[in-house]
Amino acid sequence: MPIRHLRRSLALSGCLSALLIALAPPPTAAQVTTTQRDSWQKVEEIFAALQVNEGDWIADVGAGAGFFSFRLSERVGPTGKVIAQDIDADVLAELREAARREGFSNIETIVGSTDDPRLPEAALDGVLIVNAYHEMREYEAMLAGIKRALRPGGRLVVVDMPPADESMSRRGQMQQHDIAIGLVVDDLGAAGFEVIQQVADFVDTGRHRNWLLTAVDPGDG
Repeated sequence: MPIRHLRRSLALSGCLSALLIALAPPPTAAQVTTTQRDSWQKVEEIFAALQVNEGDWIADVGAGAGFFSFRLSERVGPTGKVIAQDIDADVLAELREAARREGFSNIETIVGSTDDPRLPEAALDGVLIVNAYHEMREYEAMLAGIKRALRPGGRLVVVDMPPADESMSRRGQMQQHDIAIGLVVDDLGAAGFEVIQQVADFVDTGRHRNWLLTAVDPGDG
């Protein structure tokens, strides 16, 4: 092929490539990698209890590194929002950077305090707390803040670790980083929630143990 024809062919090829790139759909968020925890933690059953739908606004309270935040992000889709809340600003900064890097644009982070989750009022369809409730010393104030943030009929799902000895004081349980399901049932009732589901042996692998509670905010009516 003569040089001038080769140059023309390469130029046309370059224009075609540029056109295809321009017409290509925008990149979407990377898919969350499934891990062993997805299975033993029963993520799908937790989301079923929370009744997560596309377009929902969900808060992941005590989000930590974002295990649930990223999975919720995929579930609620581009029209929904996930609020990753924690009292640790540093861990939220890392979560926020990971979300930016991977393209999870529907995740917002909020740094809360020990007595206020600082969630937007009457904006949420659901709140999820996994293995973090036992850390909440100001649980009454936290539940009040969560209730303010939920829309009427919104759901609160709490998953946490049972103590080896439920006769131990609440303080003793919290020091061991666990809490009895009965204590939290009472907390939710006192805060104005209606508990609609209790699963005492939600996870029991021998190594991992969790209970699950589902509650709703019945609203003023």
